[in-house]
Amino acid sequence: PPPPPAWIMQPAPDWQTPLNGIISPSKSE
Repeated sequence: PPPPPAWIMQPAPDWQTPLNGIISPSKSE
């Protein structure tokens, strides 16, 4: 099968971004 899209191989920025820091306890604290 074809390789997954590049974005799927990269670390999810959703929980790394300060905007979503609320979701990440380590970021909000």
